Amino acid sequence: TVSLTLTQGYFNQAAPATVSGATLVLTDDLGAVDTLRETTPGRYVGRGTVRGRSGGSYVLRLTALGQTYEAVTQIRRTPPIDSVRLVRKDQPPRFEPGLYAIYYGPELPGVGDYVRIRTWQNDTLANDPGDLRVFSDELVDGNYLGDIPLNDDPLRSGEKVKVELTSITRDYYYFLNELFTQINNVGLFATTPANVRTNVRPVSANPEAVAVGYFAGFTVRQDSVVVP
Repeated sequence: TVSLTLTQGYFNQAAPATVSGATLVLTDDLGAVDTLRETTPGRYVGRGTVRGRSGGSYVLRLTALGQTYEAVTQIRRTPPIDSVRLVRKDQPPRFEPGLYAIYYGPELPGVGDYVRIRTWQNDTLANDPGDLRVFSDELVDGNYLGDIPLNDDPLRSGEKVKVELTSITRDYYYFLNELFTQINNVGLFATTPANVRTNVRPVSANPEAVAVGYFAGFTVRQDSVVVP
């Protein structure tokens, strides 16, 4: 699904205007083609003829308002999740006494892997500004990873924690890091807001018609645990 809108001023509080009538075509390195259809104004959905696969390369070509853009991504390998276990912690101030869901799994050998971790507690996604978590294997290449807590507060009986691990490209890793910096750019020492990077590039007409946003592909692994 692609949501297509116009950009607007930083202090404009109105909802961004949607862009209808655009042409969006998704292709892969095997020659498959998917022309997205507009289901509601500014919302374009694929038909499923291009399938994601580890190692695949993908191009999204977009034409709207007399301008054409392209974005390219790859789908990288994702390490397995061995388990999510309940572990009792009692280490203030980091942990209040109680049960925590802990991630365990290997980091695949070979420097250059980047992952994002998302967690759900009782089917609610942890989606506050500080919950955007991405990691590089630069310092842990090939190591076994454990003792990574997935929740901030002790769990109670019947509660469920689900983790989603996605392997992302290096550029998307830096995009998410820049996004984290901007959405947490508040307080006394906040800096001037700035646009984050994008991989959506103009390829015709006006080369100065800059787009904002990101086209990314990734594999997904999930696991969960329920407190008895």
